[in-house]
Amino acid sequence: MDIPDNSNKDDRLKELLGSSRLEMPFPDFEDKVMDRIKEEVREGKAIDKNLRLSWIFFALGTAFGLLLSVILSPSSIVFGFPVSKLAIPAYITGGTLFLLFLEQLFKFTFERKKHHN
Repeated sequence: MDIPDNSNKDDRLKELLGSSRLEMPFPDFEDKVMDRIKEEVREGKAIDKNLRLSWIFFALGTAFGLLLSVILSPSSIVFGFPVSKLAIPAYITGGTLFLLFLEQLFKFTFERKKHHN
């Protein structure tokens, strides 16, 4: 009986394993991936900063609008029109815009928090 030579099988296995190594698609592939990750982190920080500023300016705009509506008396005249005739359209427009902006801010804030988690 002939005993099979295991050294040929071992050599063949080493050759197959050696040829199965994955090469990087490009020499600078890893650097490009790391740069992209760093860029995404910077963009994420910028988005968070802009979202905070949006909330701050939304609150300031709301406070200014409320203050303006309290300061202007019904007997005042703005651009030649009495405030009493402008009040209802202004409140409807302002209230609608307030709700639309508030909805968008909540939507972006919750999406951002979900993205972080």
